[in-house]
Amino acid sequence: MSSKKIREQKLLLFLSEHPGYTTSEELASQLAISRKTVYRTIKDINEGFPEGELIISEKGRGYTLDYEKYIRSNKEVSRNTSDFTPAERRGRIMEELLLYSPKARNVSELYADYFISETVIFNDEQLIADALKQYKLKLVRKSRTVSITGEEEDIRRAITDRIQRMNIVNVNDLKNNKELNFNHYDVLYILDQIKTIEKKLDITIHYPYDINIFSHLYILISRIRKVGLKHITGRELETESIENKIQQNDQALYQAADSTIRNLSNYLTVELPESEIIYLYQYLMSSRMGSSTTIATFSSTVTELTQLYLNEMSKRMNIVIQSESIFLDLANHIKPMLNRLRHSIRVKNSLLDQIQLTYQSIYNEVVEVSKEVSETFSLPSINADENGFLTLYFARIIETNQLPIRTIIMCTTGVGTSELLKVKIDKKFPELEIVDVIAYRDLREVSQNYPGTELIITTLRIEEDVPVKTLLVSAMFTEDDKNRLQNKIKEIYNGR
Repeated sequence: MSSKKIREQKLLLFLSEHPGYTTSEELASQLAISRKTVYRTIKDINEGFPEGELIISEKGRGYTLDYEKYIRSNKEVSRNTSDFTPAERRGRIMEELLLYSPKARNVSELYADYFISETVIFNDEQLIADALKQYKLKLVRKSRTVSITGEEEDIRRAITDRIQRMNIVNVNDLKNNKELNFNHYDVLYILDQIKTIEKKLDITIHYPYDINIFSHLYILISRIRKVGLKHITGRELETESIENKIQQNDQALYQAADSTIRNLSNYLTVELPESEIIYLYQYLMSSRMGSSTTIATFSSTVTELTQLYLNEMSKRMNIVIQSESIFLDLANHIKPMLNRLRHSIRVKNSLLDQIQLTYQSIYNEVVEVSKEVSETFSLPSINADENGFLTLYFARIIETNQLPIRTIIMCTTGVGTSELLKVKIDKKFPELEIVDVIAYRDLREVSQNYPGTELIITTLRIEEDVPVKTLLVSAMFTEDDKNRLQNKIKEIYNGR
């Protein structure tokens, strides 16, 4: 994704998280860009949006998002190849070459639908070659053909990343998604196999693990169809040690994997090797399936690692985490996460950008603790997607364990409109503990008379410095006031 697209996405995410109006100064500060760039980015977004302005501006107030349009715009829409951006075109070409690897494709046939010059094709090849380096793969051009070469494991990893970038959240959406160049019958067959696995194990495979398993099986089927079995032999497996691990863990998972691969063998009319059973078994072991109910079901490594996360995050967030249910919930996530790290299985977190924006401070702390965890337990580096998932657990802990915010309401005399305001706030914001309604003259004694106060909601502009966060609202407490108060509550929670 280009830096321009990333900037646009961050701006939209910020506005979606902050209802009401936001000034250009605030946007520039939050996104670490200039006000001129803010204006240009908003202009580009609005000009590129087919249904009119997506971001509404109002003089003296700033910018706000037309939220209904924003939600609708996130739905998939079908497009012609001529509508694809250069980056999207290169992504599709790279995906096609990966699926056919190591077979070469004719360049003219590969680009037939895109109507671009030889110069643009040459530029595409250079950029695709650079993108493949992270997977230890090479782009090979011979005369009028081009191919990708490398290890099968690296090829599959690259294809998986390509598929998961499509941000599919509901696996059933794959049935009719025209954006994905998938074989319809293969999609239906794989979805049926996933349902069969769920039935055999009496579980439900939730997002994002169902997408991961789907990607793995679809890549296997596609590679066999396009290049044949002889080209897709993966890395050598230490069968004896794998069998011991299967016996120690869950034989039912291995049997489900074995049954699924046998079904695929019949579907493809080719005998798949035992290594494919092991690969699928590893994916199943790396997926969260239900919840364990006792601490005894976890290995000592999972138990110690989970406790390390809880202890370190408890210190950093300055809250006490001693609930057994919280431990079990987190451990049930960490158990398959360890398998993902060991087998280099990456699960795409489609909410990562939003998590990083909404829970920035928590995410940053999780990243630091994850570094410590990797060093302590000699684990591979814990990637951003995993840190995003972990952040949600601790964000939920904070949301459910926050102490109410001690709040003072202040008006001219402390009566009348302020009492009406108190009723309205009490009804709408149970997370606030309104300790008193005071007059402006009592402002200086707030710290002394009401220790622990974190917020003053006032209908009067406060001219002097006070050691407490304040929010100026209308006496009638409008919808805009409610939105601004909600943002202030988030700010206080994040600052705790």
